[in-house]
Parts: sequence; C-alpha cells; structure tokens
Amino acid sequence: MRSVFSQLTNKLFGHLGLDALLELTTSTRETMIEAPFSKTLSGAMKNFFNVSRNNLVKSDGEIVEILTMMGAIYKKFAVEHGLKLGTPTSFSLIRYQKDIDRLEYWCDTHLNTMFQLMTHEKNKVTQRFFEEVATQVKRAFERANRDAESWLKAIMAPMETQVREHQIQLKRRLESIKRIHQATDTLEDRVNELIHVENNLVSQIRALEKVGKAVELILITKLNTQNLRSAA
Repeated sequence: MRSVFSQLTNKLFGHLGLDALLELTTSTRETMIEAPFSKTLSGAMKNFFNVSRNNLVKSDGEIVEILTMMGAIYKKFAVEHGLKLGTPTSFSLIRYQKDIDRLEYWCDTHLNTMFQLMTHEKNKVTQRFFEEVATQVKRAFERANRDAESWLKAIMAPMETQVREHQIQLKRRLESIKRIHQATDTLEDRVNELIHVENNLVSQIRALEKVGKAVELILITKLNTQNLRSAA
C-alpha cells in the first residue's frame, strides 16, 4: 500500500511540484528574451499559462486516482479488520485552475495585447510578465502544493490512527492471553506440587499404618504371652 501510495504522490507532485514550474518558467524566460517577433513573445506567454493549467489538470487526475485507491483501502480495512474509516476526504485543484484563468485574463488584457507588444520594448514586457504575472502563478502553485500535502496527510491519518489503535488492542489481547497461559502454567505447577505433597503424605500414612500394625502385632504377642503365663 505504501509503495503504491508513494508512486501516486510522486506522479502528483511531478506535475504539481515547484520543480516543474521552475523548469517552465526558465524555458519561458529564455524564449521571451530570444524572441525575434512580438508573435513569439505573445506565444511564449500563452504557452506558459497553457502548460501551467495542464499541469493542474494532470494533478487533478492523479488526485482522483489517489482517492479511488484510498477509498478501496478504506473499505478493505473496514471489512477485514472492522475499522471504521468512513470515506476519504475529497480534494480538487479547481480553485487554482481558476486562479490561472484569472491571471491569464489579466495578462491578455493588460500585457499580452497588440498595443503593449508594439509600444513597449521586449525586455520591458518580459520583465513585467515575470514580476507581475509569473510570480503570482508561483504563489498559486505554492498554495496548491501546501494544500495537497495537507490533504494527503488528512486521508492517511484516519487509517494510521485506526491501525495503530487496532494494533494496541491486539497487543492487549496478546498480553491477556499470555497472562492466562502464565496463570495456567502456575496453576499446573501448583497442582503438581500438591499431588507430590499428597503422594508424600500417602506414603507417610501407609508407613505409619505399617508401624501401627507392627506395634499392634507386638502388643498382641505380648498379651498372649502374659495370658499363657497367668494360666500356668
């Protein structure tokens, strides 16, 4: 379970992570700096938003897979171990996709326009794009990453808590069984000890009975001897 969960989360952050955004930002900056025409400059900005949005869409797809897997695991643990887990908390990146849409709209109306591209130097447009737009996209992705990490912890926490409590209960049961076995062993030892004492007592009683019979025989013999003497 852990390995599959790790694989899915790695795929999630492969799209959502800041490394991917940094790579996109770097390539976009290089394209804009080297752009020979306004059309190339405009296309680079448009591509930046398209790739950013697509990464969020792919991330949402990974989130659905994680939710599906965790839902199946929740049910499995409920059936096999009687754990009450309910359903995993849902999560979506749609709000961040809307942030990207909002930033793109602002860019298309304030920066990536024919007027701005024709009346401003390329380096000024590039600088403004990264200072006023790309930085906000980065902040949106940073928030998305924090929320995704919190969500992953949230969907794992109930299961880990239930499993931990279940383990504690099983350990307590095991300790109880051990104590019963120990008590049984102690009882058996005590019974064996009592049997041994009883056997010793029986042996002593039998020995005393033999001594008693021997004494009785001696007394009878003496009594008979005295009677014979008296008769004589």
